[in-house]
Amino acid sequence: MRKLIIGATGGIKVFANGSELSNVTSISFPEIELSSEEISGAGILGSIAMPTPGQFGAMTTTVSLRAAGKDKKYLLASVVNLEIRLGANFRASDGTLYVAGTRIYVRGNPIKVANGSGEIGKTRDESVDYSTTRYREVVDGEETLLIDQIAGIYRVGGENMLAGLNSALG
Repeated sequence: MRKLIIGATGGIKVFANGSELSNVTSISFPEIELSSEEISGAGILGSIAMPTPGQFGAMTTTVSLRAAGKDKKYLLASVVNLEIRLGANFRASDGTLYVAGTRIYVRGNPIKVANGSGEIGKTRDESVDYSTTRYREVVDGEETLLIDQIAGIYRVGGENMLAGLNSALG
């Protein structure tokens, strides 16, 4: 397997419920926190944090815009499906340089709207935060991560990370 070095993002396109947004300046993707419990007792030197299978902390995605304008109607639907397309340079260990894409799919509900400000010579700098219930990353055509908290799906590199839990529950 060849080593890849990922460069800076060269381009971005963002869609909300299928409509392309024209004024996006950045996206803050959710932090993935696997819920855990600190345990101690016989057989353990001290204490350890043990992940709770299939349990995640709340995830938030933020879309920042110069101004939302008429796109606000897509950003504030009761359920918003975001598709974020990123293009970046990759350099392989053999020196080859090529552009590859990452697609990130987010489903969530708007939970906070920052309407920015109106100031002469300045952009409004609006943003929308989403309670994210589904997060999926596809890098150069390969799914690397999928968390769907409602459907109970957690996959890493296509592997079902909840297979043991599902088997134990029957």
